[in-house]
Amino acid sequence: MQVVLAKPAVVTPIGMGIGVVMWTVGFLLFTGLPPYYHQSPGAVPSFFYSILRRKIVLWTFMMVILQNFFMSAPYGRNWLYLWSSQHTQDWQIALIIFVFFVVLWAASLYCFSVLSKSHSWMLPVFAIGLGAPRWCQMLWSVSGMGSYLPWAGGPVASAIVGRGLWLWLGVVDNLQGVGYGMMLLHTLTRFHVTFTLMAAQVLGSLATICARAFAPDRLGPGDVFPNLAMSLSGLGKPWFWIALICQLSINVVAIKFFRKEQLSKP
Repeated sequence: MQVVLAKPAVVTPIGMGIGVVMWTVGFLLFTGLPPYYHQSPGAVPSFFYSILRRKIVLWTFMMVILQNFFMSAPYGRNWLYLWSSQHTQDWQIALIIFVFFVVLWAASLYCFSVLSKSHSWMLPVFAIGLGAPRWCQMLWSVSGMGSYLPWAGGPVASAIVGRGLWLWLGVVDNLQGVGYGMMLLHTLTRFHVTFTLMAAQVLGSLATICARAFAPDRLGPGDVFPNLAMSLSGLGKPWFWIALICQLSINVVAIKFFRKEQLSKP
């Protein structure tokens, strides 16, 4: 895999541009919303007690901790895979990004918007059934399994097909994230959802710090993401199965708590 070094002259303007866009959006929201949204929320009796009683909230915290602990350290390597091929041009990668994250993404959201009109639980249940797409995406890119595909027909085709699969898993992972968000909206009030997401950000940050300090993949793929294309000996690594089972357990626990705490059941 070709190593690409980030240049400050390129990264700084991009980061500053994104910052300006985010501040602009925040300013427009703050000044454009009606005065009703500027008032402080009312007090909620026994708020923290009610939060801890909702199993779907505890599930959200568990999901964030497990995902960040096992998959935050090699996150940069995961994105590096998309642009690191020396056999493709930048416009080719940009084109397949447009196909997956614009065309396919919009088509998926439209289909689910139609289905959700009659089955509001469709997207959450679909998200649960996806398993662990982010784990699969990172296994594909970080381990080196997607570096070269001899069956694709050549170096250029190999790079494009490998990154196409990576982008497809990214789309599926985003759909799962939307489904998880819908689960919170189906089971909690907006005030509880806001607190849950804010607390999840804090826990996710702590899990990321811990992952960089002592996670089994803190310095590379390690035993968590072995290259199974080179050798199946990685299947004998305990951390491979521990990480996989932890990611799959998120969905098992989700379907139990979502059905039990769903506010409107079919």
